[in-house]
Amino acid sequence: MIGLGVASSMADGWETARRLDRPQKLQLDPKGVLQVSGSEWAVFRLGHKGVVNHIEIDTRHFKGNAPDSCMVEACMLTTEEEVECAASKWKFAKWRLLLPTRRLRPHYCHMFYEEDLRSHDAVSHIRFTIAPDGGVSRLRVWGHAALVGNTKGDARSANQMTGQSKL
Repeated sequence: MIGLGVASSMADGWETARRLDRPQKLQLDPKGVLQVSGSEWAVFRLGHKGVVNHIEIDTRHFKGNAPDSCMVEACMLTTEEEVECAASKWKFAKWRLLLPTRRLRPHYCHMFYEEDLRSHDAVSHIRFTIAPDGGVSRLRVWGHAALVGNTKGDARSANQMTGQSKL
Protein backbone atom coordinates (compact mmCIF):
# COMPACT_ATOMS: atom_id res chain seq x y z
CA MET A 1 0.00 0.00 0.00
CA ILE A 2 2.94 2.35 0.50
CA GLY A 3 4.88 1.05 -2.51
CA LEU A 4 6.50 3.13 -5.21
CA GLY A 5 4.64 4.20 -8.34
CA VAL A 6 1.28 2.94 -9.50
CA ALA A 7 0.17 -0.49 -8.30
CA SER A 8 0.54 -3.13 -11.01
CA SER A 9 -2.26 -5.39 -9.68
CA MET A 10 -4.43 -6.08 -6.64
CA ALA A 11 -1.56 -8.13 -5.20
CA ASP A 12 0.46 -4.90 -5.05
CA GLY A 13 -1.90 -3.31 -2.48
CA TRP A 14 -3.72 -4.04 0.80
CA GLU A 15 -6.85 -6.17 0.80
CA THR A 16 -8.70 -7.18 3.94
CA ALA A 17 -10.81 -10.30 4.42
CA ARG A 18 -14.55 -9.95 3.87
CA ARG A 19 -16.26 -9.09 7.16
CA LEU A 20 -18.60 -11.83 8.29
CA ASP A 21 -20.67 -9.51 10.51
CA ARG A 22 -22.33 -7.59 7.66
CA PRO A 23 -26.07 -7.09 8.16
CA GLN A 24 -28.43 -8.77 5.69
CA LYS A 25 -29.91 -5.39 4.74
CA LEU A 26 -27.45 -2.55 4.21
CA GLN A 27 -28.37 1.02 5.16
CA LEU A 28 -26.83 4.36 4.17
CA ASP A 29 -26.45 7.51 6.25
CA PRO A 30 -27.54 10.92 4.80
CA LYS A 31 -24.10 11.30 3.15
CA GLY A 32 -24.43 7.91 1.41
CA VAL A 33 -21.92 6.07 3.65
CA LEU A 34 -22.75 2.44 4.51
CA GLN A 35 -23.81 1.97 8.12
CA VAL A 36 -22.09 -1.27 9.12
CA SER A 37 -20.36 -2.50 12.22
CA GLY A 38 -16.63 -2.97 12.14
CA SER A 39 -13.75 -1.59 10.16
CA GLU A 40 -10.16 -2.41 9.28
CA TRP A 41 -7.20 -0.14 9.99
CA ALA A 42 -3.46 0.24 9.59
CA VAL A 43 -1.02 2.57 11.40
CA PHE A 44 1.96 4.21 9.68
CA ARG A 45 4.90 6.16 11.09
CA LEU A 46 5.63 9.01 8.70
CA GLY A 47 9.11 9.41 7.25
CA HIS A 48 9.28 12.87 8.84
CA LYS A 49 7.23 14.61 11.51
CA GLY A 50 5.24 17.21 9.68
CA VAL A 51 2.05 18.99 8.73
CA VAL A 52 -0.12 17.05 6.28
CA ASN A 53 -1.72 19.04 3.47
CA HIS A 54 -2.80 16.39 0.96
CA ILE A 55 -3.66 12.69 1.02
CA GLU A 56 -3.90 10.30 -1.93
CA ILE A 57 -5.92 7.09 -1.60
CA ASP A 58 -5.84 4.89 -4.69
CA THR A 59 -8.28 1.99 -5.10
CA ARG A 60 -6.98 1.11 -8.58
CA HIS A 61 -7.50 -2.59 -9.49
CA PHE A 62 -10.08 -2.99 -6.70
CA LYS A 63 -13.22 -2.92 -8.86
CA GLY A 64 -15.64 -5.16 -6.95
CA ASN A 65 -13.93 -5.12 -3.60
CA ALA A 66 -13.02 -1.51 -2.85
CA PRO A 67 -13.97 -0.23 0.62
CA ASP A 68 -17.14 1.85 0.88
CA SER A 69 -15.46 4.60 2.91
CA CYS A 70 -12.35 5.65 4.77
CA MET A 71 -11.08 8.10 7.35
CA VAL A 72 -7.61 9.17 8.47
CA GLU A 73 -6.54 10.07 12.00
CA ALA A 74 -3.18 11.43 13.12
CA CYS A 75 -1.11 11.89 16.26
CA MET A 76 2.33 12.97 17.45
CA LEU A 77 4.23 10.30 19.39
CA THR A 78 7.70 10.01 20.86
CA THR A 79 9.62 6.78 20.32
CA GLU A 80 8.69 5.62 23.83
CA GLU A 81 5.00 6.41 23.29
CA GLU A 82 5.08 4.54 19.99
CA VAL A 83 6.37 1.39 21.72
CA GLU A 84 3.62 1.64 24.36
CA CYS A 85 0.91 2.25 21.76
CA ALA A 86 2.05 -0.65 19.56
CA ALA A 87 2.04 -2.96 22.62
CA SER A 88 -1.56 -1.90 23.36
CA LYS A 89 -2.60 -2.36 19.71
CA TRP A 90 -2.81 1.45 19.37
CA LYS A 91 -5.68 1.80 21.87
CA PHE A 92 -3.94 4.56 23.83
CA ALA A 93 -2.66 6.78 21.03
CA LYS A 94 -3.99 10.35 21.09
CA TRP A 95 -5.67 10.16 17.69
CA ARG A 96 -7.15 13.34 16.17
CA LEU A 97 -9.34 13.31 13.09
CA LEU A 98 -7.40 14.43 10.00
CA LEU A 99 -9.70 13.32 7.15
CA PRO A 100 -13.35 12.81 8.14
CA THR A 101 -15.19 9.81 6.70
CA ARG A 102 -15.28 9.94 2.91
CA ARG A 103 -16.90 7.64 0.35
CA LEU A 104 -14.49 5.79 -1.92
CA ARG A 105 -15.03 4.73 -5.51
CA PRO A 106 -13.68 1.49 -6.93
CA HIS A 107 -10.69 1.60 -9.31
CA TYR A 108 -10.11 5.33 -8.72
CA CYS A 109 -7.38 7.62 -7.37
CA HIS A 110 -8.90 9.84 -4.66
CA MET A 111 -7.14 13.11 -3.83
CA PHE A 112 -7.91 15.01 -0.63
CA TYR A 113 -6.47 18.50 -0.22
CA GLU A 114 -6.14 21.02 2.62
CA GLU A 115 -9.77 22.11 2.33
CA ASP A 116 -10.82 18.46 2.93
CA LEU A 117 -8.55 18.00 5.97
CA ARG A 118 -9.09 19.12 9.55
CA SER A 119 -6.70 21.74 10.87
CA HIS A 120 -3.85 20.18 12.83
CA ASP A 121 -0.35 20.56 14.20
CA ALA A 122 2.58 18.44 13.06
CA VAL A 123 2.10 14.67 13.32
CA SER A 124 4.32 11.60 13.38
CA HIS A 125 1.77 8.79 12.78
CA ILE A 126 -1.44 8.25 10.87
CA ARG A 127 -4.14 5.62 11.24
CA PHE A 128 -5.94 4.77 8.00
CA THR A 129 -9.35 3.16 8.54
CA ILE A 130 -11.53 1.57 5.86
CA ALA A 131 -15.11 0.39 6.30
CA PRO A 132 -16.36 -2.18 6.16
CA ASP A 133 -13.58 -4.03 4.26
CA GLY A 134 -11.93 -4.09 0.85
CA GLY A 135 -8.72 -3.17 -0.91
CA VAL A 136 -6.52 -0.12 -1.41
CA SER A 137 -3.64 0.04 -3.90
CA ARG A 138 -1.79 3.07 -2.55
CA LEU A 139 -1.87 5.49 0.37
CA ARG A 140 0.29 8.59 0.12
CA VAL A 141 0.56 11.43 2.63
CA TRP A 142 2.01 14.75 1.45
CA GLY A 143 2.98 17.78 3.48
CA HIS A 144 5.69 19.89 5.03
CA ALA A 145 8.33 18.51 7.38
CA ALA A 146 8.42 20.26 10.77
CA LEU A 147 11.67 21.43 12.32
CA VAL A 148 12.73 19.65 15.53
CA GLY A 149 10.83 21.19 18.41
CA ASN A 150 8.38 22.89 16.01
CA THR A 151 5.11 20.96 16.22
CA LYS A 152 2.93 23.83 15.00
CA GLY A 153 1.94 23.99 11.36
CA ASP A 154 3.30 27.50 10.86
CA ALA A 155 5.72 29.33 8.60
CA ARG A 156 8.75 27.87 10.36
CA SER A 157 8.40 24.51 8.65
CA ALA A 158 11.47 22.90 7.13
CA ASN A 159 9.63 22.94 3.83
CA GLN A 160 10.33 26.62 3.15
CA MET A 161 13.52 25.68 1.36
CA THR A 162 12.71 22.23 0.02
CA GLY A 163 9.10 22.40 -1.22
CA GLN A 164 6.26 19.93 -0.66
CA SER A 165 7.19 16.29 -0.21
CA LYS A 166 5.87 12.98 0.96
CA LEU A 167 5.98 12.67 4.71
